[in-house]
Formats: sequence, structure tokens, C-alpha cells
Amino acid sequence: LPISPLRHPTSSSMSVAKALAAACGVIALLLLIAYCALASQFSQRKKGKKGKKSQADDSAQQSSTSASTAKSPATAPSEATQRRRVAAPPAAAVKTPTAASLGRGPDILEKEAELKRDALHIFRKLQAAKGEEKTPLWKEAVKLFDSIESRGFVGMSALTSARIVYCNAVMECDGLDDLRSSHDCQDSAAKALVERIVPIIYST
Repeated sequence: LPISPLRHPTSSSMSVAKALAAACGVIALLLLIAYCALASQFSQRKKGKKGKKSQADDSAQQSSTSASTAKSPATAPSEATQRRRVAAPPAAAVKTPTAASLGRGPDILEKEAELKRDALHIFRKLQAAKGEEKTPLWKEAVKLFDSIESRGFVGMSALTSARIVYCNAVMECDGLDDLRSSHDCQDSAAKALVERIVPIIYST
């Protein structure tokens, strides 16, 4: 068989190949540039997210620190108050004054009740009496007042308390008004009783 001779590439085919190679190189370069740009943009976004997260953590930590500092002054007084409450004596330990602690035992209170009953008996009769009927009752009232010490009221405090009880009985029956009117009428018994009870009434 006859052998065909080899054909050498022409200049036109070589130029086309070179153009294709150049185009592929340009495309590859453009892809590389685009990849680098995307990678840079992605890294910047990642760094921005990390920065925001760290700022949020810092602000949260600062707010928790400020809240704990704000709470600490409020809790400190409560602890001090609790310590004072523990150290303070109970209210039951404070004793209130009683009649016994003031020297007025049951026997003195009973005698005061008897004295008041006798005084009320006299001054209620004085309320119903008229004119000269009052004179013997004034004398009886003076006699009762002078007998207070002999009724068992020993000591100045007990004696003063009994005389106050007597004067209260006089005031309860409006005896002071009768005393003033009888005093104006120059009744000697009424004058004597006025001299005894008026200083006590106005001193108390």
C-alpha cells in the first residue's frame, strides 16, 4: 500500500490552541481571584461574629457584676438587723410594774376597796341630804378620812394611795361641789374636810 506522508500542523491551528490555552488561563485566574475574595469575606464575617459574641459576653458579665454589687448593700443591713434581733433581749424578759411590785399586795387592795365603799356610802347620803342634815355626815366623812392610817395603811406610799382612793370616791359622787357650798355656808365640818382633801385632789 502506498504510505501517505505526515501533515504538519498549520499556523492557524496553532493559533487557535494558543487562544484556547490563554482563555483557560484567564478563566482559572478569575476563579482563583473569586475564591480568594470569597474566603476573605467569609473570614471577616466569622471574625465579626466572634467580636459581637465576645462583646455580648463582656456586657453580660458586667451586668451580672453590677447586679451582685447592687444586691450586696441590701443584704448587708438585713444580716446586721438579724444579728441585732438575736442579740436583743426578748420582750417577755421586760417586767411590767404590778400592784405587788409597787407595795400594794392583795391585802392593801382589799382595804382600799373597803375604804372606797365606806366613803361612797357617806357621800351618797350627802347627795340626798339637805340643809342641817349634812352637818353630821360631814363630820362622819372627816372621821373616816382621819381613820385611814389606823385602817392598816402602813407607809407613806400606802397611805397616800388610800387617801387618793378616798378623794376619788368624793369626786365620783360630786361631793366637791357640796363641800364648796357648805364651805361658803361656814360649816366647820365641811371646812375641815376641804382642808384635808383639796390639796390631795389638786396635787394629783
